[in-house]
Amino acid sequence: MAITTIGLKSASINLAKDIDKAIEQEFRARALKAFADVKLTTPVDTGQARNSWYIGYTETYYNQKTPISSNINILVPKDKPEKIIVTNGTTYIEFLNNGHSQQAPTKFIEAAFRRHFDTVSIEVTNG
Repeated sequence: MAITTIGLKSASINLAKDIDKAIEQEFRARALKAFADVKLTTPVDTGQARNSWYIGYTETYYNQKTPISSNINILVPKDKPEKIIVTNGTTYIEFLNNGHSQQAPTKFIEAAFRRHFDTVSIEVTNG
């Protein structure tokens, strides 16, 4: 008895696409849950820090000399995302995260993301 497979290559390509899509969906769902958690745990005085959270993918654009990173405006489905970034542009968010408010524990940002991801990296930048 012989079995002939027809379309095995296209089936494997479709399977790989389905796996990539499932990974992207899970990645995005976890990121959005973590985003909601960090936003809800951000201490509130004026509301500026809580309202300054942003989520998006990182994209690299090239000009003549150096690559420039920029954010996509919204978190929409994307093939094989490598990184989702969450930012807060308030100048004092680092102080809040270091425990300068009694409304949230120290390292509340990391805690919000560790509930959904194994590895979390925080990067403080100027601008």
